[in-house]
Amino acid sequence: MKRNNGGHHHEETAVLIRIPQVEVQTQTQRARVRVLSERGVSLTCDVLHLEEICVKHVLSYGGGVNSSAMFFLILERKLPLDVVVFADTGEEETTAYASVAQMKIECEKRGIPFVTVKKDGPGLYDYYFEKKVVPSIKYRDCTGKFKVYPIRKYLRATYEKGETFVMYIGIAVDEAQRASDSDVKYIKNRFLFLEKPAQTRQDNIDLIKKHSFAAEKSVCRGCPFLGKMGFARLLKNDPAEYARWELLEENGSRFPGISLLQKGSLRALRMGLKEQMSLADFDDGLDGSETCGMTQGGCFL
Repeated sequence: MKRNNGGHHHEETAVLIRIPQVEVQTQTQRARVRVLSERGVSLTCDVLHLEEICVKHVLSYGGGVNSSAMFFLILERKLPLDVVVFADTGEEETTAYASVAQMKIECEKRGIPFVTVKKDGPGLYDYYFEKKVVPSIKYRDCTGKFKVYPIRKYLRATYEKGETFVMYIGIAVDEAQRASDSDVKYIKNRFLFLEKPAQTRQDNIDLIKKHSFAAEKSVCRGCPFLGKMGFARLLKNDPAEYARWELLEENGSRFPGISLLQKGSLRALRMGLKEQMSLADFDDGLDGSETCGMTQGGCFL
């Protein structure tokens, strides 16, 4: 290897540290391997490729079942984990915030940094209210603005220029169609639940129970993927919160043409429910189990 130093060329011999099936060539890599080895990380090709030795490993945490299970699976498989990052939209469910509080404790016990990031400026609700628009199934921009971008901004601001990352994303094999490659070169998505042995959502529920950890499906309040069934449940369980999203919807500059529902409006749904005995009359095929398809920031995880 040649290096230019002040106009002079010096020949250097690469020093190789051999770990089972892995060759490490640089001083930075050697330091990284030492840290990983001290943590008990297994450095073999089946769990860690050569190009991943020097990258930072990040868990995109959403406060739900799958990303919580991902944390414990990483520990059980002795995989590298440098930081757990939670992107807070300001509109997470109470159960998600409770899981976040638990996860902070789990990370602290193991010396793993837990970081909460937020989009600059107003939170999700105020952002859309000021813009006079609503989160949209069609454009799906809320994930990008309030999940993906804040995490990427944090990584770029915190780590050196040129640093690359492996992003653990908790997508169970039941919903493998959600998995997609990162759209930026400095992040490589890794879906452990899709690797052998694959993990189903039920496997993940069992895994967090084994670790006495409580989590439910993570979804923002007012998410358009709730559908009529989901919003009907919200109306029943929390009328004040329902009214808040109804207000956001009617504040939209293109209301009633564009609403939080695929068809109709929250006001129409509320009025209709007064006359109906069954939620089945309002079934639009959405119940909060669908996804926006943008997983890099942690939606529905």
